Amino acid sequence: MNKDLNIVIVDDSRLSHLTLRTMLRKIGFRNIKYFEHPLDYVLYLKSVKQDEIDIVFVDYEMPIMNGLRVLHYTKFKFQDIIVIMMTGSTDSKVKERAVNYGVNEFMNKGIDFFEFKAKMKILSNLRCYYYESKKHQKKLELILQYKDTQETLAVQKQLKIIEDKVSNHFYNNWIADSYFKPKDILSGDSYSTIRLGENKFFISIVDGMGKGISASLSSVLTVSFMNYSIEKSIFFNDFNFERVVKDTFNYASSIMLDNEALSFCMIEIDLKNMKIKYMNAGMPPFYITKDEKMIKIKPNNPPLLQSSKEYKIDTITEIFDSFLVASDGLFESSLENGYPYFIKFKKEMNRFYILNELLEDFKKSVKEADDDTTIFYLRNDKDNYKIIYKQRVLLTENNVQDVVDNLEHRIEELPQKVKDKIIFALNELLINCYEHSVLKISKNKHEIIQKNEKIEYNGKNQFADLEIKKSERYVIVDLADNGEGFDVSQILKSEWFNKYHGRGIKMLKKLSDGIYYNQKGNRVKLYFNLRS
Repeated sequence: MNKDLNIVIVDDSRLSHLTLRTMLRKIGFRNIKYFEHPLDYVLYLKSVKQDEIDIVFVDYEMPIMNGLRVLHYTKFKFQDIIVIMMTGSTDSKVKERAVNYGVNEFMNKGIDFFEFKAKMKILSNLRCYYYESKKHQKKLELILQYKDTQETLAVQKQLKIIEDKVSNHFYNNWIADSYFKPKDILSGDSYSTIRLGENKFFISIVDGMGKGISASLSSVLTVSFMNYSIEKSIFFNDFNFERVVKDTFNYASSIMLDNEALSFCMIEIDLKNMKIKYMNAGMPPFYITKDEKMIKIKPNNPPLLQSSKEYKIDTITEIFDSFLVASDGLFESSLENGYPYFIKFKKEMNRFYILNELLEDFKKSVKEADDDTTIFYLRNDKDNYKIIYKQRVLLTENNVQDVVDNLEHRIEELPQKVKDKIIFALNELLINCYEHSVLKISKNKHEIIQKNEKIEYNGKNQFADLEIKKSERYVIVDLADNGEGFDVSQILKSEWFNKYHGRGIKMLKKLSDGIYYNQKGNRVKLYFNLRS
């Protein structure tokens, strides 16, 4: 028995207390407190912390407050304290209520010493087991806390490595979107989108085949190597697609284990010359549309193995209206009938004008994706738009509010739901224009807010050009200012959504069906679906 356990006796009879204390001392217990009045014990109970009391002996027959109420107070404050009720009562209802309140043991006041010693040994061991359990639970909590921390850091590291410079931007009439949704914390998918020049991009999706850390490492390391190689070549102005493919192929095969495989694709898209170069090693086919016709571009290489030595690069010179590349998560996730989503996708791709339409259908059709899901989508917006509102907005606080307040009467032909979204979005956008162009606080906003600095208006008039136009399916809000702009791709990374930056863009992404900036970051187009 643990002789250091803390024992409390609550009994209005001094004789009973002395008898019980004597037996406890004889067994070896030293830490014994005695309360003759139950109210004194209740006050003491309020002042102690958990684990400062281990075992409580409570007499049932006491004035003012009987043992049941003392038991109730004790268990209400500390559920794990062992409570022994000392009673000679044969009333079954009393014992039933005590059991309901959580009593651990009943003892008669005239209990034999050896029987008492045996029961105390059992209860003492039970209390010691409680402490051992808490110790193991604490260790487990620390292990889980460490695991959660490492998983969070792993996700942050993967998001930091991923470069997505193309998505959420427009290039003349072309709009680019991406979607990245890991199924598990450590994703087997990684991707990269990099601007190579005017209307020229590098796109890659890497899928580590298998589960867990090994697949994720293969994917992340490959994308990391690829990004570094491309950034260096852009810096020295000597980017060469064939060389990047060769170097990445050799590097990725060198880090493969014996039984591992890696699927990945590398694509160079030149919109100016309508040319696509690609190397697809075991990824799903690409899909392009032309005049509402869907064309499938099959993989031209098998998945990469440690023993892989050869690869093939092909070129497409087909004029196209849209381009989609995705990982297995999009195509192979199951519909309710058990068939893969691809069955529905190939029938309906032509009706998906922007990525958000595809994602809404995918999320409605698939209860849960079967794998990591990565998508890159490029669309030439050739809809016929009619301008329904156009204004050069003077960027002052009062004028910005006046424009927003009066806008509803200028766009009455739009559905109320769309009008509400546009008004809410423009309020955010025009305030951002005011901050960027007039107050010049786009890049140092967090420092100004933290220091509570006062911003002085420089007295120079600044304007933003607003245009709202509609087609049969979409309304576009097009807003440009003369500010310095900002790097939208950095703000859109999940880890950049901090206290001061990115909240507005994140809100606008949820509010609209598509948000696209120019490369400088001082012009934005918001799409609102008229059919939803």
